[in-house]
Amino acid sequence: MFTAYRDIFQKRGHLYHQAMTLYPQARTEEFHHVVRMADLKDGEIVCDVPSGGGYLRNFVDRTLSFIHLETSEVFADLCRDNGASNVLLGTLEDIPVETGSVDKVISLAALHHVDEKERFFSEACRILRQGGTFTIADVRAQSAVSEFLDGFVNEHNTMGHKGNYIHAKTQEEIAGCGFVIMESPLIPFHWEFDSPQAMGGFCQMLFGVDKADSAQVVEGIRKHVGYSVERNACRMNWELLFMKAKKR
Repeated sequence: MFTAYRDIFQKRGHLYHQAMTLYPQARTEEFHHVVRMADLKDGEIVCDVPSGGGYLRNFVDRTLSFIHLETSEVFADLCRDNGASNVLLGTLEDIPVETGSVDKVISLAALHHVDEKERFFSEACRILRQGGTFTIADVRAQSAVSEFLDGFVNEHNTMGHKGNYIHAKTQEEIAGCGFVIMESPLIPFHWEFDSPQAMGGFCQMLFGVDKADSAQVVEGIRKHVGYSVERNACRMNWELLFMKAKKR
């Protein structure tokens, strides 16, 4: 259902944004990976969907025209407050963008909240120009990350957490919507913090963990995905499945 993402972040978007504001560099590696894969060029029109608080543009060193699409009113307002322009409120199955008008579509770490992904894939294809590219990065099914989210986070978040993760047939679904898959690597990386305590606080806010304290979150991270502390830096293990596809 398309309402899941909106409903979740209508309730906890402010807390998610607080985490991203207090620790703006924590997910630097993650954002750099998706920006690198998207291969952005000066002058391009890029649709960031769903865009959350508009964080992606902070990791881009190109002169681009961004379209920030959100389904959550809370995130759309936070995106504007974060300095983003051209923020649109709409739905993933009916994107309010002209056909063939954008060069790149990017979707980072949100689609596991969307069940009917094929309708979104079709819309992404529609708004792209011929030869434009669609880059997504999200959690792979049956991974340590999915087990952390649907295990620890689900148990310690009043709203729960049950994701619809990227699986073996997702590439077929994307291809069936008018794309040619160019690459689809599973990339491990780190979220980085000053201390385990900062890591626990960040994840507590980001994932809406309201039934466990920061120390319990740190233990949940250690158990499910792991982390290391070295040279005064705490590095939390994470990974996403990245996919890049070109419109036929």
